Amino acid sequence: MLNKGVSNLLILIKSALTDSTSSLPRDNINWQALYSLALQQGVSAILLDAIGLLPSEMRPPKPMLLQWIGLATMMEKMYAKHKERIASLADFYKQHNIRMLLLKGYGCSLCYPKPEHRPTGDIDIFLFGQQDEADALVEKWLGIRVHREYHKHSTFKYGGVEVENHAKFIDDVSHKSNIRFEQILMSVLEKEECLQSPIDNVLLPSPTFNALFLLRHTGEHFASNEITLRHVLDVGTFFQQYHSQIDWTLVFKVYKEERMMRFFNAIATICVDHIGMNTVCFSSDDNQYAYQKDTVLAERVLSDIFKKKDVLPMSTVGIDTIGKKLRYAIDKSRRWWSNRWKYKLVYNENLIESFWWLARNRIS
Repeated sequence: MLNKGVSNLLILIKSALTDSTSSLPRDNINWQALYSLALQQGVSAILLDAIGLLPSEMRPPKPMLLQWIGLATMMEKMYAKHKERIASLADFYKQHNIRMLLLKGYGCSLCYPKPEHRPTGDIDIFLFGQQDEADALVEKWLGIRVHREYHKHSTFKYGGVEVENHAKFIDDVSHKSNIRFEQILMSVLEKEECLQSPIDNVLLPSPTFNALFLLRHTGEHFASNEITLRHVLDVGTFFQQYHSQIDWTLVFKVYKEERMMRFFNAIATICVDHIGMNTVCFSSDDNQYAYQKDTVLAERVLSDIFKKKDVLPMSTVGIDTIGKKLRYAIDKSRRWWSNRWKYKLVYNENLIESFWWLARNRIS
């Protein structure tokens, strides 16, 4: 059972995304608590859009409202800066005949009613096999140090923004089943035409690729520890915009083979029941492929999203001694055990095999 604060948050998010006032909360709202909750869940600016739909007497006190507006304005400026950095980096690569594929982030924001109200983060890119060449160019011509410690991607700071230059889309070291999933993504990338973004030389993944990648990426975060409501909105708004352009035959085949069908159903149920999205967003146009409502699992996933958890690093990068790596492995293993129900929703792996695979790589 969701508490009143979470229920109010979901109602207001639904109003912001549908521009509807039919289900706005009528009771007194604890705006301070709601403000903190919205910040934690990455939806503070989206919530402000809903506040604009409320009658004046129901809105937050003026000092808090001004603080809220100030935060949203800052986010909009950060979004503009983020977009500028993406365009500048893409132009640099274009000068060296390198195409840039943008993952998540800015591409996801384009599916929102107000893209600038989705929080910005890292710039995740894939350069079609030219990762090493591109990193050498960044160091040579831009004088920027590139960090290559992590097997999945290199990183560097560009104009104050962290860039992750991916060699792989998902972490196939931490999970054995990701080796197969990575191969599937690479195959789809080769076969499906990428989309052109509003920025020159910035490509976006095909809808079929993103139907696989975004759900898997969200699932990995969910299984390892947590996701926020913003992750759910990324998936939901993507399907809302692109459901008619997805190869549902392939996507459902992969979901079923990789044991992700129930996770898809849970996320879709949350989006439909709590955020007001249409059921057609999670179905093929001919309705041959459609999500199956799973209220029980959706409520469990939603409760977990709003549950406070300890945060651990994503990998052993930066952990410099065997002792610390061992402590990290123990902490990760304990969390893995408590999260095993989540792993079953994301990974097509034997749990014991998955545990030993994880444990081996945590201390390597």
